[in-house]
Amino acid sequence: MQEYDEETENIDNLMDDDDDELDLVALVSANANDTSQYLVFEGSDGQYYAKNVSKIEELLVYKDIDIAKTNNEGLIEGTADIRGNMTTIINFDKWFGNEVLDESKYELIILAHYGGHRLGIVVKRVEYIVNIPPETMTDNSQNDEKTSFITRVNIGQKSQMCLIFDSDKMLLDVFDTIDTKAMEDTKQIEKVKNDRLILFADDSRFIRKMAESLFNKMGLKYRMYENGQLLLEDLKYVSPEEISLFITDLEMPVLGGRDVIDNIRKEKKYDGINIIVHTNMSNDNMAESLLDAGAQDIIGKVNMLALSEAMQKYMV
Repeated sequence: MQEYDEETENIDNLMDDDDDELDLVALVSANANDTSQYLVFEGSDGQYYAKNVSKIEELLVYKDIDIAKTNNEGLIEGTADIRGNMTTIINFDKWFGNEVLDESKYELIILAHYGGHRLGIVVKRVEYIVNIPPETMTDNSQNDEKTSFITRVNIGQKSQMCLIFDSDKMLLDVFDTIDTKAMEDTKQIEKVKNDRLILFADDSRFIRKMAESLFNKMGLKYRMYENGQLLLEDLKYVSPEEISLFITDLEMPVLGGRDVIDNIRKEKKYDGINIIVHTNMSNDNMAESLLDAGAQDIIGKVNMLALSEAMQKYMV
């Protein structure tokens, strides 16, 4: 496992003295690749965790947020009105299975918006934002189903292990009706006449399982890959005439989705084959960049009905 080291911004130096909130925009360098930038924070167990910044809207001071607490025993701590939007609040340590500390020990809320849901993730302390290239990550999902990758980051000049948690798994755990709805949606889908292959890359085994169910329902032939490199390597054994469609996630170890698109579009033999990006990471700027790079559409994750409709539109 390769360690990635670069100069980073410390969160404490970017506090706004007027409203005591964190300016996330100031943390993200203008010329960096969004898919490689991660917010690093500490759990109650002293372990460091990371979340991709493209899924984060802002950071909020926990004590300043008025939360309507829930009486349920589940993962949801309550609901907060943030910028006029009702937002579900959860505690990261509780979801991950760590010891839950006294409320006074938690400093920040990571406000995220993905999968069509707004989520406030309460964390102990945020360290900084760092650029972590995909090739420095190692798959850790077999060791812990709530993590995707493991890597190393520098904290205070010391190398530390850092776990990149599976946001898709968190989303499915917190909003447990998503999986049920996805299964209900697939019941409406009819078989499609297409003998060519769908090549699908996503590091999350939960998303691969949902996609596999969808493809089987549609009666399609497909191949699944855990990262973009595996998809590209398999192209040596698949002729362009056998391929109906490429579908790729963005954030993956070894080789991410943007690199998958760039490599495919370098080869004229794939010019007639469309690419769908299946992700919860895409903001407006990133979406425009992906379309310019050669993708035909960007579909948000966990919406199997939308994915099936896009597939029928773009399959050749």
